[in-house]
Amino acid sequence: MKSKSADITCDQTLVETDKVMKVSEFLGKSRIKKYFYVLSKISDEKKLKIIFSLIAQESLCVCDIAYILGCSIATASHHLRMLYDADILDRQKRGKMVYYFIKDDDLKKILAQLDR
Repeated sequence: MKSKSADITCDQTLVETDKVMKVSEFLGKSRIKKYFYVLSKISDEKKLKIIFSLIAQESLCVCDIAYILGCSIATASHHLRMLYDADILDRQKRGKMVYYFIKDDDLKKILAQLDR
């Protein structure tokens, strides 16, 4: 009896050279490392909620994010600071209020695709 895996093997080492070279070039631009890093930093429910909140609204203050998360301002600040330190978010002080936003527009577009 033949195993199913025997039916899906290739006889060739490389079939579509052009496609493979384009993919290799694409992956060689450190995209994988960058996005793996970003995804590892947002692999927490609260951080993911922060990201989606900041996709829905360009920027939000700490107290509004705390309300959205259903947590204390201190807890929200902790998560925001971690995302800021990871270079995912940036912040702007307006009077006594601190507003956070997604730092990189390309990253924002990619993360927005997660919600489609």
